[in-house]
Amino acid sequence: MLAAGCSQPASQAVEANSAVTSSKDTTKQTGTPVQPPALVRVVTIKQETIAPEFRALGNVRPRHESIVASGSDGVVAKFHVEVGDFVSEGAVLSELRNESTKLDIEEQEAILKERQAELEEISVPHKEDEVEALARKLSADIMYANAKRRMEEFTALSARGAANQSEVKDAQDTLDASEQTRRAAVAILAKISHPRPETVMQAKARLEAQEKHVAFLKAEQEKRTTKAPFTGFVVAEHTYLGQWLSKGAPVVTLADLQSVEVEVQVDQQYIDQIHEESPVALKIQGTGSSREWTGKVLTVVPRSNWKEGSRSFPVIIRIPNEGFFDKDSVPILPPKPALREGMMAEAEFSGEAVDAIMVPKDSVVRTSRGNFIYVINPSPEGQPLSVRQVEVTLGIGSDTWIQVTGENLEAGMKVVTEGAPRMRPFQPVQIENKEKSEKSKQGE
Repeated sequence: MLAAGCSQPASQAVEANSAVTSSKDTTKQTGTPVQPPALVRVVTIKQETIAPEFRALGNVRPRHESIVASGSDGVVAKFHVEVGDFVSEGAVLSELRNESTKLDIEEQEAILKERQAELEEISVPHKEDEVEALARKLSADIMYANAKRRMEEFTALSARGAANQSEVKDAQDTLDASEQTRRAAVAILAKISHPRPETVMQAKARLEAQEKHVAFLKAEQEKRTTKAPFTGFVVAEHTYLGQWLSKGAPVVTLADLQSVEVEVQVDQQYIDQIHEESPVALKIQGTGSSREWTGKVLTVVPRSNWKEGSRSFPVIIRIPNEGFFDKDSVPILPPKPALREGMMAEAEFSGEAVDAIMVPKDSVVRTSRGNFIYVINPSPEGQPLSVRQVEVTLGIGSDTWIQVTGENLEAGMKVVTEGAPRMRPFQPVQIENKEKSEKSKQGE
């Protein structure tokens, strides 16, 4: 505000009296009071290259988190972990009672051995059986040869009338019987030495079916033991000894903290400035006020919660954690993670640099109709200055300055900073001399 009162310097008093006299003369001539020019302060509009900087808040969360479930029904017999424990992949978390399953497996394994013996007996004949079958065949061959020789003798005798027909008939019957015996011996020897393919295939099928059944029972037994699917921390327990678990019921919640993620919501006006794999600086509470973390943008989720009226998009940032390895890359057991689930994080983004028209934030007049600034119009010499109203679109802010876009705005123009809210389009103005203003304030 301008200094007023009896303490004004003489020169200012003279100027004020002159202005009053001039105003009175003008009033006499026109008959209408003339409003003196409004006293304003101005700043030169500038153009500079700036990069948008914006911040967003989020929470630290594990890269992987899983509610580990039971693979079978049963009563918990053993529970090996507690909340906060660090477990390696494959570590046993809990075991269900499985006595009946063990007995069933033992029974089926005994049947499996029986099926294996059957196949072996069919596929690989015993040496004793082969020797016996071969001996029977040789004996049958001898009997057949003797019977054939006697038949030939009786046939010759019968031709000379030395043998009756009854003796010839008996010799023929003996020959036929020995021939059948020999055939049976040959078949038995072939059966023992070379079993039928169909019989072998049947025995193999029974064996394979039994093997599958035993494997199934062992798989079911394996389901009764819950193991850690990955290395991480137990962050929640969902059962304990003696509790009945149904198939799919939760056992523990496991979190992998070797690398963590932060999800922040970024407004749509900045979302085009964020790119995957771009570095992000973060400040995370609980890790030291001066500590700054660096992460990378993992992805920008291409969907906002627009149904709830939000125009912000989720941006996921991945950060390597600390406390798992020492300076020599030797694992620390148990680890002591520096970043934990639920910590608050502030992400600082930097966008692409742009050339911008910048004005002081104080020069922007915000109304229900929009945002406006008042620019000094050039005027002929001797004529009072005036202002024009320019509607602007706001952009990137930098300290006390802000980017604007409007019609016919250029660097070097003068924009009203003090007195702008009282301005009207084309209103006459007088630019206050900054030095005079400062002297006036000192005089007060």
